Amino acid sequence: MSEPIVRVQNLSHSYGPFSVLHDVSFEVEPGAIFGFIGPNGAGKTTTIRVMSTLLEPSQGTVFIDGRDVALAPEAVRRSIGYMPDHAGVYERLSVREYLEFFADSADVTRDGTDYSVVDGVLELTDLAKLEDKLVPTMSKGMKQRLQLARVLLHDPKLLILDEPASDLDPRARIEMRDLLLELKRMGKTIFLSSHILSELADVCTSVAILEKGRLVAAGPIEEIARKMAGESPSLECRRVRIKTLEPLDRVRGALADEKGVLGLEPGPQGTIVLSHAGGDAELARIVRALVLAECGIFNVEPERNELERIFLEVTRGDLQ
Repeated sequence: MSEPIVRVQNLSHSYGPFSVLHDVSFEVEPGAIFGFIGPNGAGKTTTIRVMSTLLEPSQGTVFIDGRDVALAPEAVRRSIGYMPDHAGVYERLSVREYLEFFADSADVTRDGTDYSVVDGVLELTDLAKLEDKLVPTMSKGMKQRLQLARVLLHDPKLLILDEPASDLDPRARIEMRDLLLELKRMGKTIFLSSHILSELADVCTSVAILEKGRLVAAGPIEEIARKMAGESPSLECRRVRIKTLEPLDRVRGALADEKGVLGLEPGPQGTIVLSHAGGDAELARIVRALVLAECGIFNVEPERNELERIFLEVTRGDLQ
C-alpha cells in the first residue's frame, strides 16, 4: 500500500471563541480525485487553507506528501497547486504574459528565457490559441482554465481546487471535468471542493463530507454506501428509474411474483420508478425477469446518484 499523499489527523480550528473544525481526520491516496463536500459554513475552506499552508491549525496535524504543513510549509508548497474559489487575475496582461510572470516567480524557467513549461500548460489546458488574448476579455470558463494552468506550472503532485466549476456555464463545466480526468490520467492527485454533487459523482472515487465542522463520512464512495446499507434500515429500500417501451400495468404484471419488488410508480419523463429490497444482485434478477417477459427495457439508472443519496442520508442540513 502506498502512503497517503494527504493525511489529516484530529484537525481542529477556532477563530477566537468560535470553533469551526472539530477533530477532523481523513486520508487521500495518490492518484485519486477526492471530493470534499459540505454546506456553506461546514469548515471546508478552513480545512483547505490549513492544507495549503495559509493557516496554522489550532490542534491536530496535516501531512502533505509526508511533510507537516505547519513545520515545513515551503516544502509543502512545492508539492501542491492551490486554486482558490474566485481567484483574481492581473487583468492588463495577456494569457502568455500572465503565465510567464508566474513561471518566473516559481523559478521554473531557465535563466528567464526558456518558457517551454508555459507552452506545455497552454497546450494541456487548451489555451494555446488564446495566448495573446487579454485576460479581462476572457470568459469565466477560460479564466478558470488560466488559473488551473497557473497552478500546474511547477508540476505539483497534489492539486487543491476550491470550487473550480463555480459560476461556469454547462459547456465550461463539462470541459473542466474532462480536464480534471486528463490530469488524473497523468498521475496527479486532485482534492476537489464543490457543491455540485452530480459533477463530483462523475469524477470522484472517494469523498469526505463535513457538517458543522465535523466529519460525518469519509472514504471510497462504494465503501461508504455498503457500510450505510448495513447500518441504516432506510437504505435497505433502493429506487431506480426504468425506461421501457411497455406501460406501467404491463411491467407490474411481469413482476407480480418477483420477491424484493416493493413498489412501482410513474416517474419523470416517461420512466417507471421501481422500489426494491437488496443490492445490485437483486436488481439484476428483477431486470432479468422483465427481459424474460419480453418487456422492452432500454435503460436502468438510480433515481438519485449514489453520492447524492449518501449526502442526504448522513447530513441534516444544519448550519453552524
